[in-house]
Amino acid sequence: MKALRFKHLYGEEMKSKFEQVTPTTITCDSTMVKANGLYTALLWQTGGGGLVCVLRSDKPTKLPFDTPMIKGHQGTILDLDWYPFDDEYLATSSQDQNICVWKINDLTTDITEPLTTLSGHDKKVNLIQWNPTSAWVLGSASHDQTVKVWDVQAGAARNTINANALPYSIDWNLNGSLIGSSWNDKKLKIIDPRQQTLTLEVNAHQGTKPQRFAWLGSTGYFVSVGFNKTQGREFSLWNASNPSEPVSTTQIDTGSGVLYPYWDEQLKVLYLSGKGDSSIKYFEFLDGQLHFLNQYTSNKPGKSYAFFPKRAVDVNICEVNRVAKIEENALSYVQLIAPRKSNTFQEDLFPPCPGTQPAQTAAQFFGGQNANPVLISLKPDQQQQQQQQQQNVVFTQQPPKPQQQQQLTQPNAQDTQKIAQLESTVQHQQQQIMDLQAQVQNLQIQNQELLVQLSKYEQQQY
Repeated sequence: MKALRFKHLYGEEMKSKFEQVTPTTITCDSTMVKANGLYTALLWQTGGGGLVCVLRSDKPTKLPFDTPMIKGHQGTILDLDWYPFDDEYLATSSQDQNICVWKINDLTTDITEPLTTLSGHDKKVNLIQWNPTSAWVLGSASHDQTVKVWDVQAGAARNTINANALPYSIDWNLNGSLIGSSWNDKKLKIIDPRQQTLTLEVNAHQGTKPQRFAWLGSTGYFVSVGFNKTQGREFSLWNASNPSEPVSTTQIDTGSGVLYPYWDEQLKVLYLSGKGDSSIKYFEFLDGQLHFLNQYTSNKPGKSYAFFPKRAVDVNICEVNRVAKIEENALSYVQLIAPRKSNTFQEDLFPPCPGTQPAQTAAQFFGGQNANPVLISLKPDQQQQQQQQQQNVVFTQQPPKPQQQQQLTQPNAQDTQKIAQLESTVQHQQQQIMDLQAQVQNLQIQNQELLVQLSKYEQQQY
């Protein structure tokens, strides 16, 4: 076996954190927190309906009691996911059976009107995830035992797949052509979302607690994370080309929290973090196996964890990943660092990673086309140029963003008076236009008469 490349990988908590945070206490299948290049969003504790708190990740502070929130769902929010191609857009799903997409214009006032609302599930929607390569394509899983694939611009579900079980997790593969999933019937199911078929069903972990599924990028493998018969935590590695049984199953510990897998495609490293855990474990994929590297351990347990996109890391300090961690009353960030002696850019630590340009449109996706993610370099001297190029490409090729829905409301007395005044002004201006048109017409007649007189005068001269 080759030597492990990242055995010295370690975690370090950043000094600054958000304080006076009130994260939700609901039990749900999602991580309850998501981060992108600009913001961190987390589910907020509320007495009714659903709230999401969105924070600028680079400005940790003590939150005021009137921190602006996303408000709009009629039921508890169960999952959220940032649109991968524009950091200003967030999707949320709820017990009210709806999915909403929000535009983050600023963080100074509450956001109460979604850009669009996706309705179609018959029960609560507990899982959502954006397609990693196609613009405005979203996958969702619901307690109505279906997975739906949405064309968000059209505001409709294009495809629906019946799974006959309650969902625990969904995960798009590298090029967004398949959805891997885990269910309460203890099975892993791989879905072809466009053919609306289940291409694989296999029994996974024997424990009664929830399981998780994650693709391992371009390796041709996937993992499942769950519990054994004695409720010990474990994960299994599967070969996608021969998935009749796992390649290996690794016992982890006897913890009670559900573990969430995160795959680093660039470094081929798998991270496992659990709700209530004080550690993040990491494994390197090498020679068809997952090998334990190390773990980050804190004296404060995390209610949940979420990884930033690779484009958000600080390459100058060899930060290969950054993790948002929900604590009891705080939101902190953990930097995962691969130490190097040299101060130059480390090509092997930071190979090209997905940027903010979609590889294809929703129409191309639903038409059956596949495309790998569009990659960018993390070299500092290329960042500005690439950002400009991607902005130009998105502006000229990406379909328009969803338009905000207009709500029709009955005008009040003040609005009625304003409308009457505007109508009077319009009528006055229309009358002025008619008067001017009449004057122009008279001038044209006079001009014609002068031309006739001029012609007669010239004829007399000759």
